[in-house]
Amino acid sequence: MKFLILGATGGTGLRLIDAAIRRGHEVTALVRSPQKLANADRRLQVLAGDPMNVDHLIPALSGKDAVLSAFGPQTLRSTPVWQKFATSLVEGMKAGEVRRLLLVSVALLFRNIGFTGYIVSHTLLRNIRAGAGRMESIVESADLDWTIVRPPRLTNGPRTGTYRAEDGYLPSRGFVISRADLAEFMLSEAEQNAHVRRIVGVAA
Repeated sequence: MKFLILGATGGTGLRLIDAAIRRGHEVTALVRSPQKLANADRRLQVLAGDPMNVDHLIPALSGKDAVLSAFGPQTLRSTPVWQKFATSLVEGMKAGEVRRLLLVSVALLFRNIGFTGYIVSHTLLRNIRAGAGRMESIVESADLDWTIVRPPRLTNGPRTGTYRAEDGYLPSRGFVISRADLAEFMLSEAEQNAHVRRIVGVAA
């Protein structure tokens, strides 16, 4: 398959690249700082561009089977980036005639995150929760074959293949998942389409 990966220079994005290439797929990354992928696998095509710019997205989407996004702002402050990104992505995918989207969001949006999770998500992480929620709403309302993936705290641990996935809920006592396992789930979902138009909680 042919994938466009967004947020490719982040921790999850790099593991998405590794997993996709290991599985034999063709991978393109659209990034604002291509030098960060200068030593990446030669099977990766790196395009310089802004994922929030529709004019940059459309040519990058040409001929792709799906978009895998790990894009997200690295700030606790309120920011319009989530909404701007989702709006541009939906517009670009429609123009580029690509329907399949796998999008990383946050487990903070689940109701079953426990008392401590609820307090943190409505105080310290309230802006992340609000921004991710706006991003999801835009994607959910689009005529696309989306899967929204909500992981809990991400670690740099190894790929184990023992993660759990549940539609509409965070798996019980699902406190963490490695970025490598998150990437494995997303690649498996891109290949199998088992959770189309579903919000999925994944955890170790």
